[in-house]
Amino acid sequence: MRTYKYKLWNHRKGVGIMKRYSEYKESGMAWIGEIPEHWNLKRAKFIFRRLQRPVRENDEIITAFRNGIVTLRKNRRTLGFTNSLKEIGYQGLRKDDLVIHAMDGHAGAIGVSDSDGKSSPVYSVCRPIAQDNVYYYAYLLRYMALSGFIESLARGIRERSTNFRFNEFKELDLLSPTVPEQSQIANFLDRKTGQIDELIRIKERQVELLQEQRTTLINQTVTKGLDPNVEMKPSEVEWIGEIPGHWKMINTKYLFRLVTEPAPQNNDYELLSIYTDIGVKPRKELEERGNRATTTDGYWLVKKGDFIVNKLLAWMGAIGLSNYEGVTSPAYDILRKIRPLNERFYEYLFRCGLYFTEFKKWSRGIMEVRLRLYFDQFGQIPLVFPPVDEQNKIVNFLDRKTGQIDELITTEQRKIELLKEYRQSLISEVVTGKIDVRNEV
Repeated sequence: MRTYKYKLWNHRKGVGIMKRYSEYKESGMAWIGEIPEHWNLKRAKFIFRRLQRPVRENDEIITAFRNGIVTLRKNRRTLGFTNSLKEIGYQGLRKDDLVIHAMDGHAGAIGVSDSDGKSSPVYSVCRPIAQDNVYYYAYLLRYMALSGFIESLARGIRERSTNFRFNEFKELDLLSPTVPEQSQIANFLDRKTGQIDELIRIKERQVELLQEQRTTLINQTVTKGLDPNVEMKPSEVEWIGEIPGHWKMINTKYLFRLVTEPAPQNNDYELLSIYTDIGVKPRKELEERGNRATTTDGYWLVKKGDFIVNKLLAWMGAIGLSNYEGVTSPAYDILRKIRPLNERFYEYLFRCGLYFTEFKKWSRGIMEVRLRLYFDQFGQIPLVFPPVDEQNKIVNFLDRKTGQIDELITTEQRKIELLKEYRQSLISEVVTGKIDVRNEV
């Protein structure tokens, strides 16, 4: 018997070694390879039947998400969602139904419903014909989806389409272990993926705490300085509170001016954009995030040290310091300093979140989605102004401290990615019979 070495997290037993089955045979499918000798391949239409139940009066809407969760829509926070669609062709759905999202199935929106309710006709709602374990097949199908098999199949059936409906699903050849073994596999994966998910949750919470620590550090430092014993005075701005006695409060328009320098015709300057999460970046580095401009004639010139402000999204953090020479959209404002100051200090100040509420308050528009922060209003916002040498010290301090925190965040995020990769790899090995979990408790 060959031994397949596969590390498993187990809080009680530590790391274990998983074994392969004693005998294998070729499956005849390249994407699976070998399968256990006693496993079969069955066409999906011989395992599942599609159900089309009527909707009951009190049925609530159920949604299939790309993470494999199928649940009542009200159980998941959907920001700004309103159900304005007419419920044409909706179908009844029951707990333990297998649900396949025709348009998102290729991205993992396949799972077992945890509730009774109703769903859009874009879902295929299925039940096993015999005693097959629906949870095993949910794991198998999500593996097939996330490995790209279902997308390639859908595109092969309909050019440029990723629709995966029951007519396509029913013709799939699916792995079919014995029914008891299906249950053993599903139970094993429920237990192990649950442990991994808990580790991921802990790591994600650690990242959140580090991010909160980073924000608190910046907020405290850019408004209170580095000397905890310095004499303080009222800033006369309620939401800022006290500031060091030798600092000033100066309106933005006395520190920065609005710059409107059009780019020359037929220029080849770097095209810059501003993002809420990463600040100012060359568009060529992130072209998948936005449309590529066909020409930059008439765009604003940007110098290194300028601030780019997205008037529409400034209150969400779309303001940043440019470390590049280039051009940017005329929909943005360009701010340039008019007195000696450390631009990096104000990058920390503008992007730490402390001023976001003020940016929103001074923005103008008839509704939230149309709010714009014009410089006439931005210029009236009071900013803290420490002596320049102190600004420099604060920037050096924050660069060092936030760099340390960012390194910790990156480490934790990498651990999260590894856990997710391990989770998917474990599922793929188990549902395709590469490791034997029948005797795993």
